[in-house]
Amino acid sequence: MPIEEKCCRICLSEEEPGNPIISPCNCTGSVKYIHLDCIREWLEGKKHKKCTPFVNSYIWRGLECEICKAFYKDIVTLESGKEASLLNFDVHEDANKHMIIESVTNSSSKTIHVVNFSALSRIKVGRGSQCEVRITDVSVSRHHSTFDLVNIDDKQGNSKTYLSVCDEASKFGTLVFVRKPIPVKKS
Repeated sequence: MPIEEKCCRICLSEEEPGNPIISPCNCTGSVKYIHLDCIREWLEGKKHKKCTPFVNSYIWRGLECEICKAFYKDIVTLESGKEASLLNFDVHEDANKHMIIESVTNSSSKTIHVVNFSALSRIKVGRGSQCEVRITDVSVSRHHSTFDLVNIDDKQGNSKTYLSVCDEASKFGTLVFVRKPIPVKKS
């Protein structure tokens, strides 16, 4: 049985050192493979961003394969077993405390907000123009919730930093979906 040659459907090149070929969707045959850098560059063209000193917001529209219509996952597993992200976004250079949140919708787009707590320790979330994190969805109130970084001293005098999420009397409430615990380091 002949060995299948992997050729990138974008640049038509074979696998290169440091730029593996992946199969990120359900395509088969000659269009199955694509270089990691080629798909990242293609997805970069679908990215819209809004940057402020407090929050960088990134929106990718059409995160689906144009051939098989399968949705791309954020992270792909390489043949080496390592994981790689398809989406690129920046954390503020001065952010020693930051949080990455995703607006979850039922569409083919993805929205990521990178919150810089080094610049502002209280972040308002909602669809109103006064909010640092803007989520334009009818189920989100104008000032839906607030994120606060809070320092609390324990009985031994050790200070710990906690993230507080406060619902601001929103119509549908605030739901928190944490995939895994993420420690916040002390200042």
